[in-house]
Amino acid sequence: MHDRLFGLPSLAGIREEPQIAMAKIDIDNVSVSYFLRKRGDMTKSLERGAVGAQIIIGQRYLEIAALRSISLSMKDGDRVGLIGINGSGKSTLLKLCAGALAAQSGTLTIEGRISPQFALGSGMRASLTGRQNTELKCLYLGVPQSTIARHIEDVKELSGLGGYFELPIESYSAGMRSRLVMSLLRLVRGEILIMDEWVNAADPSLSAAIGGLQAQLIERAKILLLASHSRRVLEEWVETVVWLDQGEIRAQGKVAEVYPEYQDWMKARKAVKPEASAAQKKSD
Repeated sequence: MHDRLFGLPSLAGIREEPQIAMAKIDIDNVSVSYFLRKRGDMTKSLERGAVGAQIIIGQRYLEIAALRSISLSMKDGDRVGLIGINGSGKSTLLKLCAGALAAQSGTLTIEGRISPQFALGSGMRASLTGRQNTELKCLYLGVPQSTIARHIEDVKELSGLGGYFELPIESYSAGMRSRLVMSLLRLVRGEILIMDEWVNAADPSLSAAIGGLQAQLIERAKILLLASHSRRVLEEWVETVVWLDQGEIRAQGKVAEVYPEYQDWMKARKAVKPEASAAQKKSD
C-alpha cells in the first residue's frame, strides 16, 4: 500500500487499538418487524405497493414485516453484498447487524467491533467547529474517552483544513466539508465494516480520494457487509451477494450468477407495470 494516497497519509500510519483474533456474524432464523398503531380507516387504503415490505393488519396495530426468517453467516475474510429494490429489507438487515435494531425472533451473534457507515455526514452541526463536530463523532462511534483527544488531532492532520478546523463548519465550502467527513472515515477501527452504498464526495475532485480511502478500510476489515445498487461496486468489492425481496432471501451466491438474475427480474417487473396500469384504466 502506498504511504500516501491522493495527497493524504496512508491508514498504515494511524495508531489503532488491537484487533480481535476472529470476527463473525451469525443470523439464525431472524425476523424484524415495525409496528404502527392503526388510526381510523387507514387500512382501507393499504393496497399492495410496488415496493416495500409486507403489511400485516392486526386488530390494533399494523405490522411491517421488514425481515422474515433470515439466516446468514459471515466469518473472517467474507465480503458480502446486499441487493434488492427499495423496501426489500437491506437497510433493516444492515441496522440489525450494526446493533441498531433488535430481532423479534431468532438469534443474532456478533463477534468483533462494528463500524457502521450509514451516513458519515449525519449529525454534523453547522454552528459547531470542525473540532467540536469531530469530538461528537468520536462519541457516536464509541471511541474511548482516553483516546478522543488523540483521534481529534489525527482528524485535524488528515483533513488538511488547518485553521479552518477551529471554525464553524457553516463557513466551509462543500469541498472542505467533504474533506472533514473523509478524514472521519479514515479513523474507523472496527473489524466488521457495514456500509449502506458506496460513499461519494459532494466535491467531484475528492471522489477518487474517498474511493481510495474506502478501499483501504475494506482491505483492513475482517468482514464487509455492503448494500449497493451498483453492479460495478459489487463486482469490485464483494464475493457473494444476497438478494432480498420483501424481507426474505430470494437468492444468494456469486455476483456473476445472482446479479444477472436480479437484473432480468427487474426488467420483467418493469414490463408488467405498464400492462397492469392499462388494465386498470380499462376497468375504470
